[in-house]
Amino acid sequence: MKKCIAYYNEVLSRHQEVDGPCVVHMDFRPGNILVLNESKISGLIDFESAHGGPSEIDFTKIKQYEWDVYPETKEEFILGYKSIRTLPNLETFLPFYSFYHAFSGVAWCKKRGIEKNKEFLAENIQTLINIVG
Repeated sequence: MKKCIAYYNEVLSRHQEVDGPCVVHMDFRPGNILVLNESKISGLIDFESAHGGPSEIDFTKIKQYEWDVYPETKEEFILGYKSIRTLPNLETFLPFYSFYHAFSGVAWCKKRGIEKNKEFLAENIQTLINIVG
């Protein structure tokens, strides 16, 4: 916990202003994107975790569950995003939000039941270890 707090304070102090505030989905991943056909998104589902915050945070899960697994999808996604709005500086923000997502994931598991969410808990703890050591 001490390492997480130290990392949070150090990285947060280096961040420039973020894009926001706005409503962020917080679970932006392929399973929650409704596709009408191969080239048109028709909507998003599962707003259970949505709240106000910076738009950059919504890139966290798409990176973790899509780009890290299927790197060839990143360029097309970025092109689509840039056709709608300015792309934030992902290199600056993604490491911090990956930490934030993992830390929040541990809290989510505690709230929803550690035993039934063991795999997700382990994934998040490993991410925190990878980031803060």
